[in-house]
Order: sequence, then C-alpha cells, then structure tokens
Amino acid sequence: MLAYERKQQILEIMRSGNRVVTVDQLCKSIYASGATIRRDLKELEESQLIRRTHGGAILVEGTTSEDPLAFRENQNSMKKQIIAEQAKRHIRDGMTLFFDSSTTVYFLGKTLDKFSNLKVITNGLKAALLLSEYKNMTVMCTGGLLRENSKSLVGLSAKEYVSRYNADLAFMSCRGFSVENGVSEASEDEYYVKRQFLQNSKNAILMCDTSKLNKDYLCKLAPLSEFYEVITEKKEINDLCNKHTKIHQKQRS
Repeated sequence: MLAYERKQQILEIMRSGNRVVTVDQLCKSIYASGATIRRDLKELEESQLIRRTHGGAILVEGTTSEDPLAFRENQNSMKKQIIAEQAKRHIRDGMTLFFDSSTTVYFLGKTLDKFSNLKVITNGLKAALLLSEYKNMTVMCTGGLLRENSKSLVGLSAKEYVSRYNADLAFMSCRGFSVENGVSEASEDEYYVKRQFLQNSKNAILMCDTSKLNKDYLCKLAPLSEFYEVITEKKEINDLCNKHTKIHQKQRS
C-alpha cells in the first residue's frame, strides 16, 4: 500500500466513528508496522487533520477542514475520470470557461487537449500549469493568497479578478452537497471565489464524487437550483440531484 493510501485509510477509520485510535488498532486494521503508522500520524498531524496522543491519535478536523491536495489527487481517481468525461460533453471550441482549484476539475483539464480556441480562467495553480501545455488555449490565472493545502489562489484579489470576466461555463466541485442543503465549502476564502464563478457564468456545472454526498461544511455556497447540472459517477444520484437543477427546468420546457 502506498503512503497516501495508508494515510487516507487512517482518516477513513477515524471518520467512521473511531475519532480516537491507538497505534496498535491501526496496525491491525491496516497491516502496517508501528513505525510506519507513527510516521503517518506525524505527517497527518503536520497537516492539522489529527492530534497525536501517547500511543495513538485524535481526529481534530471539523466543518472547516480540508484534506491536503496530495491526498485528494489520488482519492477516487477513477470516479473523477468518469465525472470528467461526462462534463466534457458541455464544452465546445471557442468557449470561455471558469475552472476552480479542485482535483475533480483538474481531471477535466486533462481531457481538453483536442479543443481549439478555449479560454480558461482559474484560481488553481495546478490546473493553470496543466492547461498551459496545450496549444490553441489561453490560460488566465487569478492573483490572490496561496492556500498551501489546495494550491489555490483565494481572497479578495482573486474574487475581484474573476469579477472582471464573463464565462460560458463554470466547472466547480465542493466539499459537500445534498439535495436538501445544497453545496457547501470548508473555506470561506474558497467560498467567495466560487460565488463569483457562479455569478459571472451563464451556467455552472457541479462535479462531485458521491463520497461528498450528504455532507455539510461551514459555508453554504448555493442550492442545487443555481447549477445547470450535477455530475457524479452514479447515474441514479445524478438523476436525483438534477430534478432540482436548471437542466431539469430546460428539459421540462
């Protein structure tokens, strides 16, 4: 098992209800040595996701917590590829697009090499670097405060940069979503930039794998009705969510 997979499994064990765990418990659950588990716990503590105790650890994350980008890039990667392929069908040559800094939208960026004359405005450093390798594409990156965990540019200057432009489509992910409570974010700084993406685009596409379903975080970004479509890796969840989005309204009309 790779290190990031092991650390993700530790977090999943703690999130499932065992907020306090011992090294011995984790060794038995993950089949790793005590030295390996202690090293993983040290790195998780440095990311401010847990607090180490004598012989174990306590989960300290809450509604404002965000996993480091290195975890999220490798988490549910097959699901993100499925979501990206579905989202790509909305894109046409010559469009202007907003991309947030999420790893799910980053996977969409990997599929755009055959398009022509696209303009992409993003607050994600990794997305900007990826897209800059493509020919016939203009990439614009917001300024702003760099968030280390997400490699995203946020804050007032990022929001103001986005406010100058209009886009055909905004592609966004989130920390949590549900039919009842809509879409939420853990970071207030991310919230303000994504609200501007929503306001300045003709339509917004929400791209989320189902591990985020029925989870609520600090900042309420928007109800599902503000999005054109919700795309997950499961058709039944897409159908459920899209009864409340603009694509359903369009189909009815």
